Amino acid sequence: MDFSLHIVGGEQQRHRNSQATNSGFISVMKCRSAVAFFLAVVAIGNTTLDITASDAADRTRSFLPIAVTPGKDELNTTNQDLEPADAAILRSGVLPTEALGIGPMSRGGDLDWWRYIEVWRAHHENPASTSIRRWLTLPQHDDVQITTRSGRGAPKFLPWRPASFVVAQTPHFEILSRASTDTTQKVARDLERFYWTWTQIYFPLWSGRDQTAISLAQWDPESSNLSDYLSKHAASRLSLRRRHRVVLLPDERSYQLTISYPQISAGQASTIAASAGFYSDTLETSFFFPQDDASGMAHETCHQLFEEASDRKRSRKTTLSTKNFWLVEGIAGHFESLQTGSQLACVGGWDSNRLQYARYQTLIARAPVASIAELRGDRHDVQRRSDLATWYSQAILQTHFAMDDAAKSPRRKNIYLALAEIYGIDISDFACLHQSHPASPDEDSRVDRFLMVDDHHLIAHPIPGSATTICLAGCEVSLAGWKTLPQLPQVHWFDASRTPIDDEQVARIIGDATSLDQLSLEATKITPMVRETIRRATDLRELDLSWTPIDDSVIESIAADKTIETIWLTGTAITDASIAKLSKFPNLQTVDVQRTRVNDAGLQQLRAAISDLDLNPLQLTP
Repeated sequence: MDFSLHIVGGEQQRHRNSQATNSGFISVMKCRSAVAFFLAVVAIGNTTLDITASDAADRTRSFLPIAVTPGKDELNTTNQDLEPADAAILRSGVLPTEALGIGPMSRGGDLDWWRYIEVWRAHHENPASTSIRRWLTLPQHDDVQITTRSGRGAPKFLPWRPASFVVAQTPHFEILSRASTDTTQKVARDLERFYWTWTQIYFPLWSGRDQTAISLAQWDPESSNLSDYLSKHAASRLSLRRRHRVVLLPDERSYQLTISYPQISAGQASTIAASAGFYSDTLETSFFFPQDDASGMAHETCHQLFEEASDRKRSRKTTLSTKNFWLVEGIAGHFESLQTGSQLACVGGWDSNRLQYARYQTLIARAPVASIAELRGDRHDVQRRSDLATWYSQAILQTHFAMDDAAKSPRRKNIYLALAEIYGIDISDFACLHQSHPASPDEDSRVDRFLMVDDHHLIAHPIPGSATTICLAGCEVSLAGWKTLPQLPQVHWFDASRTPIDDEQVARIIGDATSLDQLSLEATKITPMVRETIRRATDLRELDLSWTPIDDSVIESIAADKTIETIWLTGTAITDASIAKLSKFPNLQTVDVQRTRVNDAGLQQLRAAISDLDLNPLQLTP
């Protein structure tokens, strides 16, 4: 958002290059924790750390619009026929109304919320229903109505000539695009999916809640079918007051040039240019360019919807001064975790990219969890912090901790109440949100347990999509647990340290390894056979094989000659025979070979080959 560009711009850049950020942090924190872990290995051998696993976290589930093939009256949506992603979401997710104990006997706003979710459920049970599709503003057959025309007049902050862009309109967004037709169509569909997911999860804060309440006020599920009811009593569509404006550029360079315009950058062009997208609340516009990872777009769209689609008093700019600015960013960071199937979506979950960094910080680096009191401050307070990356990680962690609980936890209620206060929204009619409680004294230790994942957790909450970052380092995951994970060919950062994963599962999960940037297998059950996987990782930048029985053949198999920067080989079986190979890596910056069979001559040879090398930074005691 533009009121926090100094923060968000830099954070979005960190998000885009998350592996680079993780690598630097991990390298530093590994040095701090290495001695303690070395002593633990000596003391307990191959046993795992004795940490109690947390209760399985959850994710919040929502429904998506369904397209209908002409000529087919019904779509089979039984659990047995769901696509894998939808089946995983159904198994691991909980509807927001279920999480808060709302049902048909609820009253007031709670009942309105339940009825709205039931409209979506009815759409899934009968996607061809014309009256339900009309009420939800869905076209007769497609999942979203998209119209396009040549751009005539651009907003004043965009010096675009007529016909140099197209305008794509959906029911809830207007996209001014210079991207390709296919890209524009895809972004339009993604934005509508973001919108519908947001309205289901944050219904009490949505500006459409009153219209929903009026339209469905007389519907009794026990006496009337929803399709019939909407046909007779709610012929009009669910119409809202505005479309949300998005500017879509064709590529990153065009994005950087466009947002450098003074009216957009507000004097902070260099900061914004480093971002993956941003929302300007002053211009009431989001700016994006095409990317494979849509999480940054989800983050900024979440900001936009809270600012523009919430039932707030438009004159209030509470996000500028709220002391709960951590939640403004935390809730958008939580929304980044959105994953979709063809029929269902979910937000949250142990596999959220943002949680992987927090899990490493907490379980491996033993960094303390920041309390909400420590995170509090307004935008200016946060801007002055020297630990912005950690602040973001902890703010998003606390939001996940509150929202990813399937039980009727007061933490989830507290999030809704805090958001209502930040955005100035009256939610007094929602009884389910009234019974809130302050955090208990042991809340920080509960966050630790929340991050701890075990076999039961993996089975109960399968990954819906193709994760790009996985860190289960230090978790209570057995070899059987690793076998439950799907193949993850797009994973960039994979950390299985201090778990009993073996060569076979590493190879199966990572696949061809061409996307791999960081691989951490410290103190695992791998053998020299892992070289087959490492040989395929041609873009690897950081490799940790410490405290494993790997030998010189593994070092010889490293194919990422031009990209490798950091290698941890502490406690392995390598010898001086590996020095020649290590010496040929032009970008090698850090290597640790303590507790190996590399002798002083080998160390001197390595120092001579790479004069500025950070050699043996762990400084283990004799």
